[in-house]
Amino acid sequence: MTTKLLASIAVFALLTGVVSTSLMQSVYAADYGTNDKAMADKKAMADKAMADKKAMADKAMADKKAMADKAMADKKAMADKAMADKKAMADKAMADKKAMADKAMADKKAMADKAMADKKAMADKAMADKKAMADKAMADKKAMATGKTTSSNTVTVEMAKGSGSNTSCADKCYIPNTVQIKTGGTVTWKNVDTAAHTVTSGKDTTSDGLFDSGMIMAGNSFDHKFDKAGTYDYYCMVHPWMKAKVTVS
Repeated sequence: MTTKLLASIAVFALLTGVVSTSLMQSVYAADYGTNDKAMADKKAMADKAMADKKAMADKAMADKKAMADKAMADKKAMADKAMADKKAMADKAMADKKAMADKAMADKKAMADKAMADKKAMADKAMADKKAMADKAMADKKAMATGKTTSSNTVTVEMAKGSGSNTSCADKCYIPNTVQIKTGGTVTWKNVDTAAHTVTSGKDTTSDGLFDSGMIMAGNSFDHKFDKAGTYDYYCMVHPWMKAKVTVS
């Protein structure tokens, strides 16, 4: 009996030990499982923090590179613009210089052409004046030779040299002896003789009072304008053999 009781007690004690050991192992296993999760969570948080820090560092590096690239691009763009502006200014300066040179050349040519044209015009005018003078001299010479002139607005008549003493100068006393002018024309008488003469309107030494020069001394002259058409006879009161006439048409 005692032996069985002791055996039962021993078995109970053994079972109690086994149960206690099993319970302790279960408790320890639970503790170990909790610690592993916390460790995993902590590692995950640390990994995330490390990844976030790396991502921020990468972004900062990328932003810094982008800013550096932009600064470099802006600097290059400014340099290119400055170079383009400088070239444009140089091209404009060259174009302006060429334009000024071309204008100066054109102005010089224009001045030379004008000078040449003016010189030619002056030469042509001188030639024309010379011809006109020659023609007039020829006409005057012919008129003096014939004692008549053609119709004009201005005519010059000379009191011939020696006419004051040459009683037979006839139609050579006043040269030309007969002149023709247009209405409103003027006749100028020049005394080239050494004696004084007159130009007195009238016929047969009788004055009609239309015009009278009075005494015209040697070297002087007298003008008269004829406003009406007609034939005007005149003579010298001092030397009555000196006779001539003016025809106004």
